[in-house]
Amino acid sequence: MFFVLSAIPPLEMRKALQPIYQVLKPGGTVVFRDYGIYDHAMLRFKQGHKLSDNLYVRQDGTLAYYFSLEFLQELFSSQGFQVVSNEYLFTETINRKEKINVERVFVQSRFLKKKE
Repeated sequence: MFFVLSAIPPLEMRKALQPIYQVLKPGGTVVFRDYGIYDHAMLRFKQGHKLSDNLYVRQDGTLAYYFSLEFLQELFSSQGFQVVSNEYLFTETINRKEKINVERVFVQSRFLKKKE
């Protein structure tokens, strides 16, 4: 799951994970990457774009949720997944033309469907 869950309202995320858990074979894994809390994109949202904690709306109307490790762990664990790894990934995006360097924060995780 790459940059999918952040576009879903937080109250719907559990429901979105249910069919993934159902079709995954026991011992199968979900590889996850998405936006992390305090990412540069989160910090540059202007007033009026914040809908709730860590949830923002972009100009085109799409949602952007910024994950903490704790929220992500609880979310997947509540659906029966076991946490294999769950960490922040810090990178830097460089725009040479504009001479801008920005700090990016992503979450990168692996979740396992327990063997039955």
